[in-house]
Amino acid sequence: MEIEIKIRLASEEHTARLEQALGGSPVSVEDQDNVFFDGVNKELIKNKLVFRIRVIEKSGKEPVAIVALKGNAVLIDGIASVEEEEEAIEIDLARRIIDNPGLIPEAANSHRLLKKIVDRVPCSEGYSHMGRFKNVRHKYRWDEYLVEIDRTSYPHGIAYEVEIESTDPEKAKARLTALLQEHDIPFGNSQQNKFENMLLGTLL
Repeated sequence: MEIEIKIRLASEEHTARLEQALGGSPVSVEDQDNVFFDGVNKELIKNKLVFRIRVIEKSGKEPVAIVALKGNAVLIDGIASVEEEEEAIEIDLARRIIDNPGLIPEAANSHRLLKKIVDRVPCSEGYSHMGRFKNVRHKYRWDEYLVEIDRTSYPHGIAYEVEIESTDPEKAKARLTALLQEHDIPFGNSQQNKFENMLLGTLL
C-alpha cells in the first residue's frame, strides 16, 4: 500500500516559489510520459484497476519504462492511498506496446506483471488506450522527506502538485503546509488524482 500526501498549487509562480524555499536545485528531474490502457470493454476500470506504462527520461541517462497496476485508490483531505505494483519493462517493448496495445497478450508471456494483469481480468476483445499525459517531476530532499513537485500537462491545461510519500502522512502534511504558509504560497488539497483528471478533463 502506497500512502502519500497530495497538495495542489495554483500556478507556475507559486510552484517556483516553493522550489526556491526547498533550495532551488532538485536532486533529480524526470520527464514522464504516462500512457494508460484498458480492455476494449473497459474491463479493468470496471474492477477499479488502473494499468499504466510510464516512460521516464533523465538528462544524460538512457530512458527507462515501468509497468504499473493500481487498485482501490482513495484520496481524502489530501492524503492518498493506493494498492500499487510496479515492474520495469524493456524500453523498446514498452514503446511498441504504446504504439500497438494489441501486443499486450503476447508481451505478457515474457513479463511477470503484464501476465498478472492479463490473467487477473481477461479482456477477450483486446486492449486499447485510455489516455495519456506528460509530467515533469522535480525531486527535492527536504529534512527527512523526498518532495516531488509535478507539472502535469493535459490537453485541457497544466496542473501543479506536490507529493510526499510517508508512513506518517499527517505529520508530513503538517510540515509541508507549514512551509507553504511560511512563504505565503496558496495551496489546497488535491481532490482527484492525475488519472481522474485525465479522464474527466479537470485540474482538481
